[in-house]
Amino acid sequence: MKSTMLSIQNSKGSVMRSKEGSGVIVTDSTMLDRERKQLEKIKLKQQQELQQMMEYELKMEQIRMGNDEKLKKQLEKEELQRKELALKAKEQERIKQEKELMRKKKEEEEAERERLRQKALMEKERIKEEEEKEKARKKQEEIRKREQEQRIKQEKFRMQTEKITQEQMMLVEKKKKEMDERDKQRKELLEKKQKEAHEAAERKRGASIKKIEATKQKMEFILEEQRNVL
Repeated sequence: MKSTMLSIQNSKGSVMRSKEGSGVIVTDSTMLDRERKQLEKIKLKQQQELQQMMEYELKMEQIRMGNDEKLKKQLEKEELQRKELALKAKEQERIKQEKELMRKKKEEEEAERERLRQKALMEKERIKEEEEKEKARKKQEEIRKREQEQRIKQEKFRMQTEKITQEQMMLVEKKKKEMDERDKQRKELLEKKQKEAHEAAERKRGASIKKIEATKQKMEFILEEQRNVL
């Protein structure tokens, strides 16, 4: 009897191990309660069978002791009924086990579907995350290109501005030199004209002096002539 119970317990342990090996973790309290109740039923049934066997042996002993034909028939009838009940119970147990196996298979299939669903969700999230990363990378690349283009434009504008400023400074310097040259020429011309005017004035004044001296000499000559006449 003990060996029978151990074999049942070992078979159940193997079922649990096979489930663990397939990736299904048997931790549901309802399933554990169900298996515990099933073990209790099997234990009770085995006790009842043991009791029936003991009663049967006792009655058979009574038959051997009293050679009671009626009791023998009754025992045979009871034995037949017991066997029929045992067969019926065995069939019911077989049906029950098939249902249990179908239930477990259904749970395993459901667990597998859930696992695949979770895997699909994780893959979807992974793809979404990769797309977001790629989108962020492209955005950063676009920002970097715009900043580079802006720096190039700014540098080009700076160089153009610097060139224009330099050209303007050179033009101003050229105009300043031209103005200085014209001013110098104007001053030189003015000085030349002033010198020429001064020289002309000096010549005119010299001529006037000479004319006055000549007139004076002439008047003196005339006066001298008049004095000589008198």
